Amino acid sequence: MEKSRYTIGLAVADATEAFSGRLIRGAMSAAEKLDADLFIFPGKYVGQDPHSLYVDNKYEYQYNALFAHAAAAEFDYLIVAAGPIANSLDDEQKKKMMGYMGKSPILSVSANIEGYDYIMYDNRSGIIEAVDYLVRKQGRRHIGMMAGNLNNYECSERYKAYREAIELNELDYKNSYCITCDLSGHAVKEAEKLIILNPELDAILCANDQIAESVYEALRKHNKRIGNDIAVVGFDDMPFAEKLEPPLASIRADAFKLGAAAGKKGIDRLEGRENDSHFVGTEFITRRSCYILSESEPPAHLVFKGERGEIPEKFAEFFTGSSEITPIYTTLTTFAATLIKDLEERMIYKEATNESDLRYLVDEVDVFFNNQFGIMNNITRAQEIIDSAYKRLMKSVPERNAEYAHRLYIYFYKRLSLDIAADCRLMDEKHAERVHNDNLFIRDTLMNMGNIRDSYARILKRLPLIGADTSFLYLFDEPVVYKPGEIFPDSARWNFVSYAYGEDTFAMPADKQRVTGPEVFVNKYLNENRRHTLIAADLYSGEVQYGMLLCEPHSADFIDELELVCYQLSAVVKMLYLRGKQQKSFVGVKSPELSQDDNSKTDSLTGINNMRGFYEDAGTLISDPVNAGAEYAVCYVDMNDLKKINVRYGKPEGNVALKLMAEALGKIFGKNAVIGRMDGDEFAVVVPVRDTDGIAALQRRRKEIMQELNFDSGKPYLITMSMGFLQCKCSDSYELKANIDKAYNILCETKTQQEKKSK
Repeated sequence: MEKSRYTIGLAVADATEAFSGRLIRGAMSAAEKLDADLFIFPGKYVGQDPHSLYVDNKYEYQYNALFAHAAAAEFDYLIVAAGPIANSLDDEQKKKMMGYMGKSPILSVSANIEGYDYIMYDNRSGIIEAVDYLVRKQGRRHIGMMAGNLNNYECSERYKAYREAIELNELDYKNSYCITCDLSGHAVKEAEKLIILNPELDAILCANDQIAESVYEALRKHNKRIGNDIAVVGFDDMPFAEKLEPPLASIRADAFKLGAAAGKKGIDRLEGRENDSHFVGTEFITRRSCYILSESEPPAHLVFKGERGEIPEKFAEFFTGSSEITPIYTTLTTFAATLIKDLEERMIYKEATNESDLRYLVDEVDVFFNNQFGIMNNITRAQEIIDSAYKRLMKSVPERNAEYAHRLYIYFYKRLSLDIAADCRLMDEKHAERVHNDNLFIRDTLMNMGNIRDSYARILKRLPLIGADTSFLYLFDEPVVYKPGEIFPDSARWNFVSYAYGEDTFAMPADKQRVTGPEVFVNKYLNENRRHTLIAADLYSGEVQYGMLLCEPHSADFIDELELVCYQLSAVVKMLYLRGKQQKSFVGVKSPELSQDDNSKTDSLTGINNMRGFYEDAGTLISDPVNAGAEYAVCYVDMNDLKKINVRYGKPEGNVALKLMAEALGKIFGKNAVIGRMDGDEFAVVVPVRDTDGIAALQRRRKEIMQELNFDSGKPYLITMSMGFLQCKCSDSYELKANIDKAYNILCETKTQQEKKSK
């Protein structure tokens, strides 16, 4: 298939990390604006010590096979987040790693590697701004740094900027002021070391927000007040930063902007436009972790200090934890300004507030809460600011109107409680839906009873439930062993085994499965009339690689489901591979002792399917395109009185009765039915309704066949059966299993009613 638009690859580290998640979202945004196909490869980290005290990565290096697949894809442009991926490698090792990334033009993100174009944060400006603030506005003079790993380019640059800021502000510096540490946030011991060695420290700058969180823990262990005794500043401004207590001041380095800039830089190069930009700006965000508070005043009181006109912006900044002008920030400032004005008119300066005034103000409160500001994420701040506003109001309102001020305060808390309850219910509903969908996906991937080729298609069927509309499954000709520290072998050969659009799944014919590395990413089944964003999921077990799933998500939120998809599909693919290998090993074997394939699906007594054979053949029947949308008659059958026959006439005679029973079912339901002996004297049947004259006709036919059987058998006993019938649609093996269970329940109810009548 000829490419109709540019193809861009994006290789990132752990997609569940906040930086990678934002980087992916930024690149997705750029690809959409620039009409380019984007392929995302979420690996892990290269060169990591598998015996690290802090990182359990025994089953993580395998994801890096995805980087080899990206290298072989021959994209028009490849973006590699080299900084995070190779954070433990030195410059020469990083360069060597990039040499394995193939022949596509490459852009390095967050690492300036010789011979490659790059894009990264401007670490310097944000750090100098932060140190200037600490010195000039907070009077801090002894500023240390938790520097992370200085082999990491970003950490190294941030350390250099810190040293420059120390010199510019003419501060004292000694070597013990800087401590290196793990970047993942497991740095409490190192933070304690910094505090103990330097008791005079009044501020700590951190190479990222995870390290700052460790500093918080260390400071509390040593009874240091964050903000008052020692200011703490992070870097990256991750979403959790403003939710720490106190909210963490941080240098905002937006990975979304970095991803978007990387995408644009790639398209500019491909279209021959000059783009010499290498840096995305950073901004210092002040929060409570870096300024001194009065012991007697909670932080929200600061909102109401100063001029009246300053309150709306202070209110919005306190509530959102940021001074960034966003739609929510603007709405909050407007609400605060309006409420202040109306409180003055209807409560502070009015002779006598009345019920109508209170109703008017309550309506404003309702409007505020109906705007959906994410109360669950800001409960503490909401409570603090309501309390502080009430105290400020009570100082200004005349005593005659104080009752109405108190009632308004109570109403604020009533609405806060209602919104918290509503948010909790919504979270429960979303969680329940997500768990249900995850369970459906896991259930269906592990309930594939049909033939192997169709099974590979059906395991994609439920992916839309957890966020992936389109999916393509590729497997290696033979599984590939990939060990730590090795280069992924380039001899692996791909098979394109199945794909899905929504819940419509398709198995590829054997003669059309072989594809090359580049063809994995450009095939005729991709809709060329629109662009695509596809995420790769690595399918592996231990050191064995089985292949890769490419899936197109509804949104970037699917990233959160990716590892679940990887684990479950890997388990199923391994199971199907082993089953296929077992089946191949019996081809051509004639010995009764070794010819297990038929025996494993066939009931040795009756000659019909056993349970496994029933579900496999039923799965094939249901997945046949001829039966798409068909209704089925599903029946669960119980042979009556088998135990009595065994006791009175012996088990051999009971076996004869079971064989006659199986023959009778074949005559009742016809040649197009799938019939199986489920257990002992129980049988199951599934048949397309169109191949019968309906359930009523089947019941009449049962009566005729059984009368004929008992007349012709010459046996001293009657062979009878009870049935549970159900007419339904089945789209997969699990739905069939669910309907078999329903038919069984109907059978049980029928037998119970018969027993009651007989009494």
